[in-house]
Amino acid sequence: MITPCGHRILIRVKDITEYDPVYKKAKEAGLALADTHEDHQRKQVGMDKGEVVSIGTTAFKDFGGDPWCKIGDTVLFAKYAGKIVDDPEDNKKYIVLNDEDIVCVLRS
Repeated sequence: MITPCGHRILIRVKDITEYDPVYKKAKEAGLALADTHEDHQRKQVGMDKGEVVSIGTTAFKDFGGDPWCKIGDTVLFAKYAGKIVDDPEDNKKYIVLNDEDIVCVLRS
């Protein structure tokens, strides 16, 4: 398991094929978009929405008050922020980013 250190937050990024309206409509219609692997990776890295998986011990301490997100929240974060990491246990990609890169929390 990946554990964020200090003021960092671990985010499970939404898959672009589930999030992007073009990919989503194509999938619903039973179509597969012809992206090269590099194109797909570039678009996926540019995603800015994900679920908070873990929060470092000093996250949000510099800003005073209560943390503005918690584990399980869906958040938007600064595009191209953070470091992409692969979890060898579940073979999924995550982003580790600074607490200040969280732009907003999406609530339904």
